Amino acid sequence: MSIDTPSRIDAARRGPFTAELYEYTEPQHARSLTAIIPTVGRRSLKRAVRSVLRQTWDTTVLVVLDRPENAASVEKLLTGLPHIMVLTPGGLGGAGARNLGVRSASTTHVAFLDDDDEWVSEKAALQMAVVDDNTVVSSRSLLVGSSSRVVPERLYQAEGEDAEAVVDYILDRSTLRLRRTFMQTSSLLCSRSTALEVPWNDELTRHQDWDWLARLEAAGKTLTMLPEVLVRVHQASVGSISRSADWQASSRWLDSIGTEISERSRADFQASVVARDAFASGAWNQGVRQLAKCLRARPHAAAVVVAMSGMLQVGGHD
Repeated sequence: MSIDTPSRIDAARRGPFTAELYEYTEPQHARSLTAIIPTVGRRSLKRAVRSVLRQTWDTTVLVVLDRPENAASVEKLLTGLPHIMVLTPGGLGGAGARNLGVRSASTTHVAFLDDDDEWVSEKAALQMAVVDDNTVVSSRSLLVGSSSRVVPERLYQAEGEDAEAVVDYILDRSTLRLRRTFMQTSSLLCSRSTALEVPWNDELTRHQDWDWLARLEAAGKTLTMLPEVLVRVHQASVGSISRSADWQASSRWLDSIGTEISERSRADFQASVVARDAFASGAWNQGVRQLAKCLRARPHAAAVVVAMSGMLQVGGHD
């Protein structure tokens, strides 16, 4: 149930956070839910918290503040909004903050929300109706920016004739239409025991949600996507908790996946993300190398076009 008065847990006093698991037995009482919101204290946090408090399924708000020096200003921002605040030692990043939130939650289930996004009021109820101990639930989202659109166009299918690996679904770039496939942090809900069993990789600087989904699937969890639009994802936000992003980080993540990804999906990602970002950053020689490296695996033509678009974003060479 929701907390009636704000409270604070100072993780810095507990020593550095680690993702080490401990023996966990799910409570026998009725199912309950915590929304875990990592933040550095952006003003958009207030909107995110309000969206959780509007849920038709009673949901606890747990704010994980990764800049503990901002605690007073965040408490002021959230005045009158019931929540729990957890302070990290600082600098954990999004994945580490989510892990800490999971460990700090006292409910049977957890859901994740970025501090610049918001939930539709029925999200928790609809997802809690279908989740079980071995299921992670996602949904469609509304991308909000200069224009708005519903994503994904094609729902993920974990079973049946159209079943595919989740990482192949996410990385598919068979069309120039952006977000034909989509699965993002703010849409995800699962049992707390699942999130403890498969923690987020706090060493990653990019693609943390995609990596978590891939490892969940490898651990035997089922991923379900609801057709309803249950999240509003606000684009072009600044000041995120996520660490710096670069093409080298994307390349390292791709290498870490190993054989769990099809060669064509690997090639699509290497072209549309790694090569594109290398070009856009001015590392043109690296962009050419990355693009040439993946062409033998025959990426989709759309992925190659996206790679070349990176050249239009910056002038000069590495």
